[in-house]
Amino acid sequence: MKKSIIGAIVLIAALAMTGCNNDKKEKRQKEDKTEAKAEKPQLPNRLLIIVDPQVDFTTGSLATAKGPAAMDYLAKALNEGAWKNYGWIIATQDAHPKNHCSFVEQGGVFPPHCVQGTEGMNIYPRLLKVLDGLMGNGSNIQVHFMEKGDLADKEEFSIFQNEHSGEKLRHVIENEKFEGIDICGIATDYCVYETTKDLMAFYPAKKIRIVTNCLAAVDDNDTKLADLMKENGIQGIEF
Repeated sequence: MKKSIIGAIVLIAALAMTGCNNDKKEKRQKEDKTEAKAEKPQLPNRLLIIVDPQVDFTTGSLATAKGPAAMDYLAKALNEGAWKNYGWIIATQDAHPKNHCSFVEQGGVFPPHCVQGTEGMNIYPRLLKVLDGLMGNGSNIQVHFMEKGDLADKEEFSIFQNEHSGEKLRHVIENEKFEGIDICGIATDYCVYETTKDLMAFYPAKKIRIVTNCLAAVDDNDTKLADLMKENGIQGIEF
């Protein structure tokens, strides 16, 4: 009889310990989930478009005078926290075939640049390192790269002029319903200007901003983008 009572007591104690361990395990799981949520804060519903921040437009065959400094500053600003202002970042890239119509050899006005498979087509290294880091930082930010100018007989200054990439980006903008879109990059008087103008065709100008200290131009005296901003109430900001 005593053995039966002792056995029952041992069993009850064992069950109590198991229950206690289960409670601790559930508590740890809840804490882990809470920590995971804390690591991924809700980011603002804004999009940053970085236009053509490529090697050939900074240090390569079609380098702009202020390109390296502008992209260095952009990389520094994003790395130090400016990325937290955005839920999405999209960098556009020229991806020209060797016989692209814009090249002087084909009757165009530009030297060969951003040719597919060359170093010149790549994203400016310091900025690429930061963007790669954002993709792996555990946050909810979306970072994507989109190509344009990939047809030999068509010039595409704006990402929206590329049939595939333009349709994809328009879909993202319409689906995400961004509260605002900011634009920076190279070159102010060509691709940044054209991208802004094309975006205005289907997105409210009052929700567009230009990051003015992260720009570079082919001709620093050109005023097309500044005029477009003034005429349409587009705000300029700085990082």
